[in-house]
Parts: sequence; C-alpha cells; structure tokens
Amino acid sequence: MGLSSTQIDPTTPDSAHVADEASSPWAASTPPKALPTSSTRRRSRWLRRLGILAGVGAVATGALWYAIHEVPGFAPAVVDGVRSVVGPEPVAWIEDVAYGVADRVNQVRFGTAPPKTFWEPEVAPGAVAPGEGAVVPAVAAVVEGAGARVGPPPAFTPPYKGVATPGDGSWIPMVSGSAEGNAPVLWKSVVHPDPRRGFAAVAVVAIDLEGADVRLVAGTHEPVSVDKLPEEQRPGLVPREHADDLLAAFNGGFKAMHGHYGMMLDGVSFLPPRGRACTIAFDREGKVRIRTWSKLKEHAADFPTYRQTPPCLVEQGTLNTALSESNRDWGATVSGETIIRRSALGVDESGRFLFYGLGEAVSSQAMARAMKAAGARDAAQLDVNHAYPRFLMFSRNAPGETPVAAASLIPDVSFKPTEYATDPAPRDFFYVARRKAR
Repeated sequence: MGLSSTQIDPTTPDSAHVADEASSPWAASTPPKALPTSSTRRRSRWLRRLGILAGVGAVATGALWYAIHEVPGFAPAVVDGVRSVVGPEPVAWIEDVAYGVADRVNQVRFGTAPPKTFWEPEVAPGAVAPGEGAVVPAVAAVVEGAGARVGPPPAFTPPYKGVATPGDGSWIPMVSGSAEGNAPVLWKSVVHPDPRRGFAAVAVVAIDLEGADVRLVAGTHEPVSVDKLPEEQRPGLVPREHADDLLAAFNGGFKAMHGHYGMMLDGVSFLPPRGRACTIAFDREGKVRIRTWSKLKEHAADFPTYRQTPPCLVEQGTLNTALSESNRDWGATVSGETIIRRSALGVDESGRFLFYGLGEAVSSQAMARAMKAAGARDAAQLDVNHAYPRFLMFSRNAPGETPVAAASLIPDVSFKPTEYATDPAPRDFFYVARRKAR
C-alpha cells in the first residue's frame, strides 16, 4: 500500500516534514499548552492560602486595634494574657515597634497641622477674645471661702512658643471641682512640651489640697504583695464614707513585676521601698511629698502611706539628668522610638497644689518638662501606655447615691461609669474628694 499525503516517509529529510506539517490545514497555529505539573498546582494552592491568610490577618489586626483602643478592659486583658505566656520582653518589643510606627505616622500626618488641643480655651465673661496664636495668661481669681483665699496656681509660660496653643499656661476651673455654692478645687491647663511634635500634648490638673483630699487605694490584684494580704485590705473601691464628696479618680503606678516599686497603705506594707525610687508620700494630715526614697527614709515613720515609681522626673526643680527617649526606666524603648501616653504626679513648692499630668505622644523627658512648666517642683511618673492612664470625673444624681464616672480629662479614654465606685479596680489608684468643712 502506497503512502498517503499524511504519512511520513522515513526517507524524507526532517525539514521537509516540518514544511509539510506547516502547510497542512490541520496544523496548529500555536504549540499546544503544557498541562500544569503537580509542583505548579501546589504553588498555586499555597499562594491562594497566603492571600486568604493575609486578608484575614488584616481584618483581625483592624479588629484588635479597635478593641484595644475602644473596648474598656480589653487591652489590659490581652497584654497581661500574652505576657503570662511569653514573658514581658516580647510584649515590650511589640509595644515599642507599634508605638514607633505610630509616632512616625503622626509626624507625617500632623507635621504641618496646628498643635493638638484637648478643649477650646475659655474666655471669662466681659473679656476680649485673644487673637490667633496668642497665649492667654491665667486670671488668678480670688474667691473668699471659709476665710481662705482660693484660686488657681500662678500662670505659667509655655516651654515652646512655636507649638503652644492659646490655652497653654491658662488655668480653667473644672466643673467637677466647682459644685454650686463651692469654690473650685480642680483646675486644668495644657502644655506642649516637645518642639518637634505639635501633636504631643499634656493635660494638667491642679488639685487644691486646701479644699480637697487625695487618697491611695490598693487594687484587688496590684501591686502584688510580698505576703498575701486579706481581701479587706485590697478593696479596689472608693470608701463609702467618701462617695458623696468624690470628685475624681486617677491611675496609680506600674505593676509590681515592672520594677517592684514599694507601696505602703495606712501602715500596711505591700512591697518594701527601693532607695532610688521616686516616692509619693502622704503624712498623717494628708500632706504630700514627692522625693527619692533615700531623701525621705530618715522620716519614714511620718509617712504611713506611700507609692513608689521609677526615678523622679523632677526633683527640687531640676529635671532628672538621665531622662531621654531611650531610657527604659520610664518605659521608653532602647531605640528611642516609643512616644506614648504617660501620666505623672507632681507637687508645687508650697505643698498646696498637686499636679496630675496626662500626656499623649510624649517621651519621659517631655513629660518632665510639662510637669515642671506647670509648676511642679517635684514630680513622679505614674503608669504609661494607652490602656492605663486616666483621670475620670464623677457625678451623682442625688446625695446618698453611688457616684458614677461621667467624663474623662482627655478624649480617647475608654471607661465604664461604674469604675472605681461600683466595680472594684484590679490595680491601685488615687481618688480626689472635697474636704468637709472643719
């Protein structure tokens, strides 16, 4: 049988075979696609899985960020849970990285924006509104109450004019400390202590100790004590006898595991004092001193209550020489990138005014500058990071009713109305109560 036109003659050269195939009407215009190999299929499956995982991770990260910043109690629970499993160092590293990224984003986002404000400056009735960019001095109004002069601390000069707002250096009476028929005992102001960051701001409350008492309360769990103490010494609540006079409450210091700083309450020791620690000490009349423990220990018997913190930010009017953004003693990252929420407590030279500071996006050094500018001769840093620092104002509908937390000193602080007065706090805190007439 002869060869058909589609059969290949083994004697024909290869080039002829190619030409014959190309001229055939059934010849393919392109080479046939190769079937995917098993390795290609596996790679494709892994890419799809990674894409799904990345999407889920992005959603979970967003949800976690929202929960940490908006759900009361969520952030402390998450951080403490992770810390108990992996230890404090990895958690500290994560916090450092997160705050470092946030700081760089804020510098780009707010680089040319006006300095941050927590509230609009208030102008007294009949006064002329200040021009744009003006610095308003505090008007030290004198009110005669029970024969004593009452009013705010002296006006202060903002440390950096370039980032100051009209409210910097001006003291405003707070509603919580200005009940009808009573002279104000709480005043607030704002300080911008970082010349490179207009978004770094510290809200300061001046507490007039002539008209208010400040007391320390142990948390139900913190600070963890050397010896187990009975539950009645860890109430975590404002005492009932001070409920009607409660004005405000604010956070205490570090957890015991972060420095093992000392604490004593009404003569009961929770943790022994450390010599280099800054000490907020209360004498038997309620007067407050803030100094390094080594400067106070000679008179330790005079202070039945104290709470210790990292080394003093300010002592006898001088900033701590070790302050920097890279010192871990005050909760800063080694790389100097942790610009975080911080709190502090200071006292003026006369001992009459106690200053509570709550700062956003500040270093320990900037916090010290703010406290000194506001009038603190001695100052100690309290707790840090987003979830813990807070200054809450309280109100009540009628005498005898349990007070409720009604407002925060600054925005973006998550809290429950029942904190400190109804729900026991796991960590130590301070409260402010109006002094009864004597």
